[in-house]
Amino acid sequence: MAPNSLGTSRSYRLSTQDATFIYAETINGPLHIGSIGFLEGRIEFDRLVRHLEDRIYLIPRYRQRLVPVPLNLAHAMMEDDPNFRVADHFHLHELTAGISEADALAEIMSDYERPLDRSRPLWEGHVYEGLEGGRSAVMWKVHHCLVDGVSGVELLKATYDFHRESPPVPPEPEPWAPAALSNPLKRFADAARDVMSNTVDSAARATREMREGAASTADRARALGVAARQVGELVSRKIVAAPWNAAPISQRRSLAWLKLSFTDFRTIRSTFGGSVNDVVLTVLTEGAARYLKHHGYAANGAELCVACPVNVRRKEEQSALGNRVSMMFPTAPAEPIDVVERLKQINEQTERIKSSGSAQALDGMLGLSDGIPPSLMAAASRVATFTLDAASAVARLTGWTPRPGGFALPAPGLNFIATNVPGVMVPLYLTGDLLLDMIPLVPLAANVGYSVAILSYNQSLYFGMVAEPRLMPDVALMKSFVEEAFTELKRRCDDAATVAPGAPAIKAEAEARAAD
Repeated sequence: MAPNSLGTSRSYRLSTQDATFIYAETINGPLHIGSIGFLEGRIEFDRLVRHLEDRIYLIPRYRQRLVPVPLNLAHAMMEDDPNFRVADHFHLHELTAGISEADALAEIMSDYERPLDRSRPLWEGHVYEGLEGGRSAVMWKVHHCLVDGVSGVELLKATYDFHRESPPVPPEPEPWAPAALSNPLKRFADAARDVMSNTVDSAARATREMREGAASTADRARALGVAARQVGELVSRKIVAAPWNAAPISQRRSLAWLKLSFTDFRTIRSTFGGSVNDVVLTVLTEGAARYLKHHGYAANGAELCVACPVNVRRKEEQSALGNRVSMMFPTAPAEPIDVVERLKQINEQTERIKSSGSAQALDGMLGLSDGIPPSLMAAASRVATFTLDAASAVARLTGWTPRPGGFALPAPGLNFIATNVPGVMVPLYLTGDLLLDMIPLVPLAANVGYSVAILSYNQSLYFGMVAEPRLMPDVALMKSFVEEAFTELKRRCDDAATVAPGAPAIKAEAEARAAD
């Protein structure tokens, strides 16, 4: 891949959205994202370290560490770590001979679930040797304050190659010479200056908007109104009481993964209408509905609510790191229904959400959080952290497990997160070894004990289903229901193609209703 620095080595202050992942992090809810890559051969650990040493200058953020500001006067800084060594961030694991993939994944997830060390740059790479079939695995974890899913893929592109033979990487233009970490007094003074500057900028912006006239003010008010209505609907919705939301999570994590043909998703979309993401939400929510029914949880008219991150980068920000996401919150029946009808309902809802501009409006509303003092955000997070960790400890010590009709916390306005990230649709290589599969990993938090990351790679869609095993002890069962729903949808797609080749069924039905 062509050398292209994904950032700058200069120190910078975390944005409010990036800093939120620091404030919201708990021992039981570490907020890093990652992936597990299965490679075709036995990767050479030392060669991999050298590979990253040659390219680390392309990822300047990987050489920077978090530096908090005294009294949380402003958000933390990221500064070059004078003690940084690539080798300190890689760990080699030799798996037991003959270990199954399921047991290997359990061992990998035990390493993934641990929080990152904030005294050094917030990323790690773990190499596992001895997988079935002579394969190796590499698990990456990087803190969410540095990247979101889209920018995380950009980092992977700097690490992997498009060809088996790695192209020569030009040496770093200038030898890296990190400055000493700033002292607390300087950090406090810089924070005070930035707070003052932001206050002046906000006042100037408000004055400018007033001069521009009522139109821009009205547009801003309308956008905020859309976002406020969305938040109101989210709070007022009747969300199903799912077992994976019944209590605060512990630190443990389990994983099931699914690999499905991207071509099949496109064919289903072409046949029934909607988008690929609509098809993804269809199989995920139908799988969840069947899981609830299997375990005896009655929906009683409630719905499943899914939080879907939306990339809101402008054109000039497409390669920027950090977090630039908003959210949309589609709902779907919490009881099993016909899969094509479910796709139809989800497609109608997501189209309505998109046309309303609610994701962009919510992004604007979240921008108002820039005015919240970081000290207040930090204090609120400490209270929430103490409460969640205490409740989780009580549940663990008492041996509590969720059951239908038993005690459960109310759903937190959503049941699970489904984040769909566009990846690379051609084969990739790492130090000459083919990347066979790439499983995305998503963090869990609060009482959201199950979420899914979806990543496209080499003409397939990979589903990484992460669960807290006390709240969902059988994530493999959830996987089977999701796969079952997909198989049914694909069969219905094949049947529709046989009856009426080339006719988008949902769109044709809608047009027929309109004609009536």
